[in-house]
Amino acid sequence: MGIQVYLGLFLVLLSVPGHYGSKCGYESCHKPVPGMLNVHLVPHTHDDVGWLKTVDQYYYGSKSLIQKAGVQYILDSVVQELLKDSNKRFIYVESAFFFKWWKEQDDDLKEKVKMLVNEGRLEFIGGAWSMNDEAASYYQSVIDQFSLGLK
Repeated sequence: MGIQVYLGLFLVLLSVPGHYGSKCGYESCHKPVPGMLNVHLVPHTHDDVGWLKTVDQYYYGSKSLIQKAGVQYILDSVVQELLKDSNKRFIYVESAFFFKWWKEQDDDLKEKVKMLVNEGRLEFIGGAWSMNDEAASYYQSVIDQFSLGLK
């Protein structure tokens, strides 16, 4: 069930003025302003699970000479920023890292994260354990990714 530059990502939480709905999906988007070009930019993750480092090395930020990455800090800072400003949204992809982060959180923060999800401000997409390589992946690997991630 996720603001720093990690894994080559430029993650910026954008504060876009406007009305905020209390439902998921398109109903949670800011209302368009008539007569204007309305652009919705929603930051997201793409944290490769185990690409250049082990899952733990990515998550905790060790082996920074290989690559600067500390996924737990992305989740920590995104949740705090979302809680501070109801105009912000974020999309999270990698169930593997979220699962690891979720187990470390107390009940109070878990309830706050559930609220963010229910309000459509934190959204999980894909549903796989990690974002698989869609250009050269074998179908069984894609099935395995989604089977594990959706559990």
